[in-house]
Amino acid sequence: MTEWRPLPLGSSLNGAPSAPAPAPVIGKLEILPFTALSWEDFERLQWRVMHDVEGLRHAQIYGDRGQAQYGLDIVALAPDGIGVALQSKKYTKFGAVEIRAAVKKFRTTERPFLVDRLIIGVASTVRRTGAMEELCEQSKTLQPISLELWDAQRLSYLLRGRPEIVIEFFGMPTAEAFCLPFKLNVPSVPAAEVVAIREAIARTPEVATGAQQYFDDAVTTSDPGQALLLIEAGQAKLRDAGFGPHAAQYDKDRIRLLASVGRAGEAARYVLDDFWAALDQGLSATARITQSRLEELSKLAEQNEQVELYRRVGKVAIGLYLNPVAYVPDVGSLRIGDSADQVRLALLAGETALSNDDQYWLSRAVPVFTELSGISSIDRVLRTRSRLILAEATGDWSELLTDARRLQLGHDLLGLVTARYARHCALREKFQEADLAWEEASGYATLARQWGEASTWIFSRRGFRTHWNPFTSDDLLPLQTAIRGMGTSSPIVPAADGAYEDALAALSDQKLRSAAISAQRALRDAVTVGDWVGEERARRALATILIESDEPALAARHLARAGAIKAIEALGKALPREFIDVLDDLAAPNYWTVGTVYRLLATQADLIPDDFVDTVSDHLLGELAAAETGSRPDLRAFATSRYNNAVKALAGIADRLDADHANKALSHFEKQPPVEENHYRYHDEDEALVLAKIAITHPSLAARAVPHLASLLGRSQGARNSTTLDAIDKNRQLAHETLTALAGAGNRWASETLSFEDPKEFNASVTAEALARLTTPLIHTDGVYSVGTNAISDSLLVRHLPSDAVEAVVAELLVRADDPYLSSSDRGEYLVAAANLSRHIDQSEREEFFDTAVRLATSPTPSEHDKFNEQFTHKLGGFRMNGTPRDSRGQAVLLAAAFAEDDNQRACVRRLAYSLLGEESDYWPTRALQYLGDTIKDDLAFLASQGWAIRSLAATLWVNFADPAHLGNRLAADHDVRVRRALAHALAQQPETTHPTVRGQLATDPAYSVRVALRGRLI
Repeated sequence: MTEWRPLPLGSSLNGAPSAPAPAPVIGKLEILPFTALSWEDFERLQWRVMHDVEGLRHAQIYGDRGQAQYGLDIVALAPDGIGVALQSKKYTKFGAVEIRAAVKKFRTTERPFLVDRLIIGVASTVRRTGAMEELCEQSKTLQPISLELWDAQRLSYLLRGRPEIVIEFFGMPTAEAFCLPFKLNVPSVPAAEVVAIREAIARTPEVATGAQQYFDDAVTTSDPGQALLLIEAGQAKLRDAGFGPHAAQYDKDRIRLLASVGRAGEAARYVLDDFWAALDQGLSATARITQSRLEELSKLAEQNEQVELYRRVGKVAIGLYLNPVAYVPDVGSLRIGDSADQVRLALLAGETALSNDDQYWLSRAVPVFTELSGISSIDRVLRTRSRLILAEATGDWSELLTDARRLQLGHDLLGLVTARYARHCALREKFQEADLAWEEASGYATLARQWGEASTWIFSRRGFRTHWNPFTSDDLLPLQTAIRGMGTSSPIVPAADGAYEDALAALSDQKLRSAAISAQRALRDAVTVGDWVGEERARRALATILIESDEPALAARHLARAGAIKAIEALGKALPREFIDVLDDLAAPNYWTVGTVYRLLATQADLIPDDFVDTVSDHLLGELAAAETGSRPDLRAFATSRYNNAVKALAGIADRLDADHANKALSHFEKQPPVEENHYRYHDEDEALVLAKIAITHPSLAARAVPHLASLLGRSQGARNSTTLDAIDKNRQLAHETLTALAGAGNRWASETLSFEDPKEFNASVTAEALARLTTPLIHTDGVYSVGTNAISDSLLVRHLPSDAVEAVVAELLVRADDPYLSSSDRGEYLVAAANLSRHIDQSEREEFFDTAVRLATSPTPSEHDKFNEQFTHKLGGFRMNGTPRDSRGQAVLLAAAFAEDDNQRACVRRLAYSLLGEESDYWPTRALQYLGDTIKDDLAFLASQGWAIRSLAATLWVNFADPAHLGNRLAADHDVRVRRALAHALAQQPETTHPTVRGQLATDPAYSVRVALRGRLI
């Protein structure tokens, strides 16, 4: 039964006309001679108008062309989705009867989709009144479907502005006489092979090339040998036409036939070669399919040793390639197959080991690579890659570089060898030599017209310069852009295009195994060709995948080599109970790897096992000593600095140093040259922590550490924290002389600290200035906002003044805490300053201040400053302000707690504090709840499920009340070390016989600070 079917690309309707039908031209032509066209060409012309003029696509044709007296029925879709139908016949006459017949046929024919427009095509011009009246009548009956008549006049109108169609169907003279003025843009004639490919797409490659006949004959013959010849002939046809993948589809039949005629070994070799080609291109799915053919072949030829050998080669290779954690077996187990197979297996393992910096495996593989690289019969690229592995393993590049520079390997491989040598130098901090080598490599690649490699190696120079000459990398951008525009080239070393993108896509879909395999391939490809930038980004991607796969140690190794400071810091923080041991990487030959490892150690300092502390200390003190002599390259202004990160790690373990290490660290900091005024050192804050911890844990060194610390804190506000200030407070006498000298020089912090030390020594002028700052009403200017108050320190200076003065201060502070021109950050400081003074307020004023605090905790005046800052908080903004508080209600609750006097007020405070839990931070509500004492003891189970600060408070209270009983073990296993440390510190204040199970749990805690807190010492 005749039915609708898609119009194929190879349809004759899409072809050229059989011959032009020129019109007799005398003067201007008004109507094209459509009746002069053959019926096939007229149909072609109508479809061209539908396709090229109307823009219709997705056509379907009804019946077979030529049926029903040369008729054409076709439907297609317009760009807006409207269906269009064309009915066409080569009518000898056209009138009302033909119009009615066409409409009737349209009504009675089912179509593949809805049609909103019917076109009737006719070659002649329709002028009869009856025909036009019938057309109008039928248009009304078809509504809402529109009815159009494409007669000669209408078609001429549609084609007047399309000279290219007119020329093709009627010739140039007709086009010049008929069309609007035009100028032809002569296109280049498509090459013969392009035309052939287009034909193959339309008719299938097998049909277009004639290969299908061979394959059909192979099916019908009963002679296996003859069938084999036919299959091979068909495959040859396809390959010669450029359709290798189509030819490969018939390999299964060829292999079966080879086995049946006693040529299984030949078949296996052919399959294995295809397998290696698939792996080279990163087509792992194709490689697995090809390997399965080896498995099938081994079953067909069970006694064939050669087939079995090749099967083993494929199995080992696919196991190596698809290992997501880059495991490589002993190199001896890879000595299977022909010499070329052994080289390929060894290279796959060797380049995997090199990419993952497995120097142990590489050193053990030296004899094997020495032997394999001497096989002259293997491919030149494979042999050079083997020699590169040997040079990487031994560190001896002299022979390979000599051969390459003498052009014994060709310009392409000279570029590859030079780029790999550049990478080798770069990893060993031979900065200028690496830069020059990459420059030479890109030059050699240009001579070999390897544009891809040339651009990659220029980009490598740019990327590497960030490690030693960071402000010059963009100087090379114009050159890189120019080379990239030279064109494309086949890579010297086969690579898996899109492996990096595949890894990211698989990671996004949580297909972690596939992601890891693709990332390993991307890394291996980058390392193999000396692509520095590609290697770094592949390491970062692979590390992210390994983190998601619960392989933190492997991830950390890649992050360290990539110098990914933020990522490795985030990794360390994400594992608060697990130490990531990458200490071996402290022996890395470059500062950015070592510096990144030190950052991880600093992040996880509390988790460093006791047995490792001396080893880590030796490394850190070695860094300090090297810094004194300048013997190790470093960029201290950058996050990967080995020295700055070493000091940061030292700050993390300074309370665990023995006396000798502590003395050496202190001596190093004492030797530093003075800091100029208004200058700072990158490591000021970490140095202050080291000094503070040494002063507390080694009293014999405190006399040296404390004055140095006081001097440092005097110039570095950022270094002032609870640990450093506590060290000063515990050693007031040792700090006194330094503080006095600083105060005498006008240092405000020193003056305030001396005033805090002893009220009798209050400096009246300092106190008067603080009082003035706290009581003088603020003056604002529209559109101008200030940040910072110093109110907390000032409140401590005035707390010993008469009560009326203190009350005046608190009153002004509360006014400022509701000032619409102030940010929540500043409001919070004023509220905390008021809380500091609460105990010095007379009973008569406390209730009023309490009520004000409650109002500020529930309905404060909106802050215009906060609203202004909101425009800088979007994560995609070009300028962002992160971490700026946008709420001061927590500090207001703290103030209310400080003024609460009776049970009703305390109940109000508890209610307010609980209402704020689960928001930005529960620190201030926790501080408020501390004022309430044991009135919240019945809520411990609830509090233990809140933020870290509330859980810490719950831990402290649980030690006293032990209810509910199971809560202690839960808190002792809390993921946040601050909670466990609070619990341990609270237990240390109790008799040792209390809560033995919880004590035992904390005694084996992985965090040193928890274990030491349990012993009664807290830093």
